[in-house]
Amino acid sequence: MNLLVTNSQCSQAYMIMRCLRSDARRIVATMNGTNWLRARTTHAARSKYVDARYVVPYCARDWLAGRIQHENTEAEESFVRRIEEICRKEKIDTIFPSFDPEVYVFSKNLERFRRQGILVVGPDYERLMIPLDKYNSVRAAEKAGVPVPRSIVPADMEELRRVAPELGPPWVIKPRMTAGSQGTTYVDDPAKLESTYAKVSAAHHRPMLQEFIPGWMTRNFYLMADRDSEIVSILSPDVLRTSKRLFRDSTAVCVSRTTPPLLAEVRQLVREIGWRGGLTIQTKIDARDGKPKLMEINPRLGSALWRRTELGVNEPLAYLRIARGEPVGELPAYPDGVLLLEPLDDILNITLELLDIAVFRFRTRVLGRAPIDPDNLPRPLREVMHAYTSAYFNRQPKALIPYTRYLASDPVACLLWYYQATGYWLRNLRKIGH
Repeated sequence: MNLLVTNSQCSQAYMIMRCLRSDARRIVATMNGTNWLRARTTHAARSKYVDARYVVPYCARDWLAGRIQHENTEAEESFVRRIEEICRKEKIDTIFPSFDPEVYVFSKNLERFRRQGILVVGPDYERLMIPLDKYNSVRAAEKAGVPVPRSIVPADMEELRRVAPELGPPWVIKPRMTAGSQGTTYVDDPAKLESTYAKVSAAHHRPMLQEFIPGWMTRNFYLMADRDSEIVSILSPDVLRTSKRLFRDSTAVCVSRTTPPLLAEVRQLVREIGWRGGLTIQTKIDARDGKPKLMEINPRLGSALWRRTELGVNEPLAYLRIARGEPVGELPAYPDGVLLLEPLDDILNITLELLDIAVFRFRTRVLGRAPIDPDNLPRPLREVMHAYTSAYFNRQPKALIPYTRYLASDPVACLLWYYQATGYWLRNLRKIGH
């Protein structure tokens, strides 16, 4: 096949390329970004596995604003036409998107590409609308027996005022169509709820109001479902260490597990939405009762794809076969008890954590300032050091993130990944010591 992989700024795109390189005659990558530098430093597009790369328009603005419709908007049509132009030039017969906004746009144009002899590895529009819409996801999970936060979509401010006391404070205002938690807002002051909801509503159509789930631990379910919506592969790692105080992603170190809680309910949820292919179900463990509560469903192969591929399961190839209508075959079983580590990331993580402790102690003990968030204090120094050393200095089997493992063999892509990641870490410096 001649394969086009989009959203090359995402780690899952890089894993898709690695997993399908031997099955592709040619791999072409698309790049986008808010400026010239960001577009051309997207790491996966610079991999040695890529034969050609092209810049494409950004297609997510209408989706993020909640302008959801079966027909393409002007910006989406511009994106699709650019993709068609690339496909003609490169003789592309397979497209593999793996970022929510692009999966959404391609879902509306499956038949359009099919008429051109091009297979898009992804869901149709109707099937996508349940997991892509976070409120629809909550309703489907509730029906399947998966615990969920109490959630509403207020019809107007009057309904917001009436039901808000039942859910909080605090509250979470969450756009129904978003990626990477964009627009999600935490509110603990009743006096600010209406104004904050109005502000989020101005950017995202009819956001969801949700009860806040306390706690820091998460549990994600990474799975592959066949054309009958039966799970053929599932991994749900146990989280061993978090960095939630400084980073949005709380999963810093985890260990592989194939028999998690809620397995029967998750299987029923996949049947409920009629899913085929790769899916990530994200939950947060409620500190009040210890139950995982649904946060969202990602209808794609996600950023943690490496945790499955490095354990020996080629999920991109399985998804491709499902999209083609071919038998998936028996996928290898995941091993239990393997530590999934990100060494270079951890070097930056521990540096920021130690700096955070030092600045926090100076602000509170020397300057006498009160913590901004008393419920989210730095961990004791001894606990931080133990969390890092215990993950690496043991005899437990380990799997390393490919950006570390393959740094020498594919240096440009891996170094650009760390360039992107360093920018994210630097933006979190403003949280240090608070």
